[in-house]
Amino acid sequence: MRFGHPVSTALLSWLVTCPAVLGAALPRADSSSHNDLESILAGHANGSDDRTSRTAAALASRIADANNQPDPGDRSMHQAWGKIESIFNHTDRADQPDLFDYADGLVSLDLIPSDILSFLNGYLDWSINSIHNRNPAVPDAGIYPSKDPADAPYSVAEADLRAAIHIPEDFSYGRQGKKPVILVPGTAIPAGTTYHFNLGQLGHAAPEADVVWVNIPQASLRDAQENAEYVAYAIHYIAALSHTSVSVISWSQGGLDTQWALKYWPSTRAQVEDFIAVSPDFRGTAVRSIVCPALDLLVCTPSLWQQGWETEFIQTARADGGDSAYVPTTTIYSTFDEIVQPQSGDDASALLKDARSMGVSNNHLQTVCANRPAGGIYTHEGTLYNPLTWALIIDALTHDGPGDVSRLDLDAICQQVLPKTLGLDDILGTEGILLVAVAELLLYVPKAFKEPRIADYAA
Repeated sequence: MRFGHPVSTALLSWLVTCPAVLGAALPRADSSSHNDLESILAGHANGSDDRTSRTAAALASRIADANNQPDPGDRSMHQAWGKIESIFNHTDRADQPDLFDYADGLVSLDLIPSDILSFLNGYLDWSINSIHNRNPAVPDAGIYPSKDPADAPYSVAEADLRAAIHIPEDFSYGRQGKKPVILVPGTAIPAGTTYHFNLGQLGHAAPEADVVWVNIPQASLRDAQENAEYVAYAIHYIAALSHTSVSVISWSQGGLDTQWALKYWPSTRAQVEDFIAVSPDFRGTAVRSIVCPALDLLVCTPSLWQQGWETEFIQTARADGGDSAYVPTTTIYSTFDEIVQPQSGDDASALLKDARSMGVSNNHLQTVCANRPAGGIYTHEGTLYNPLTWALIIDALTHDGPGDVSRLDLDAICQQVLPKTLGLDDILGTEGILLVAVAELLLYVPKAFKEPRIADYAA
């Protein structure tokens, strides 16, 4: 899938004329720990699978070099986009490239500068990724063990569900006219890391948005049915704590987790004003090299099995109206998604129906912003920093119903490469989270050899 000439020309024009923007200064990560990104990768450099070992060794070596060379050097928006295009278009493999190929491309082309690599290296020690947050109980909320008799039972202890929610110190708890927004992560990357370089900064662009996020244990690699429990509980908990309804923004598998929560915990629907799904895989993914069993069994996990095309989990999620929205829903997706395919046309995995007339808008970047920079190469993770993504999110949060492109100034938005709030470092940091995904896949235990069984409440 190649980048079309009209889009390349428009993008080049924007890159030449745009200011040289960088993201916020990065704190230095503590690389003294033996439980960091470099150590995880180095520990798998001599594994049984040659290809996995080579990739892990190359990534570990590059991060080690970055720790010894903290100077990020010169970098430009034009260079970064050229490398992203090259990584997407180039592969020496005859079959479909996978996550390891893209991660290797990030390293071999030096897309991620040393300061950001060093920062990502310490991700396991970041408090923003903690699953042990000290959040207060809400004794009169009546949200556990169930909010309503129609809700599915929780299998996770309430203390664990509550501790997984990260609430920033400046959270307003529904005061000052702010709206709580829950960020739900995707597969293999903790929520804090996922959103640090992108939607974690949403409040700077939309002051009414007050973000929290859910750090689902083991980076959402275990049973997605269990992951959904964290989403269902977070919706009720933040709504009760803030005395107001909430909005949910998801990325990748987070869309499935949220839709599952809305389906099987129906009491959550009254608490959700908007559901905005970025790069969701509501039908799973047909890219067999991304999901089991095409991946080496070394990195197979329960939720990877579940996200194959039309698995039992996907079929169950979509059955009995699960392929339609339960609340006003906005989906945003890109043809150039390297993880979820297909993501264009009538079979796009991101599409949701609207059988309940809740209000749904399905937004394909390359259709809405055809042949313009914002409709260019935006990957699975790149959609998180796409300017149309941000415009639709803000539109949905500030209007009744889903995001609506007819209310947007598309002439201006589609000529941008990223929203004004973000800078070059945010692009590079967002792309760099794929390295964390590789590490989490290698780190996950126990490995899975088949799809988990469907829970009794959904069977």
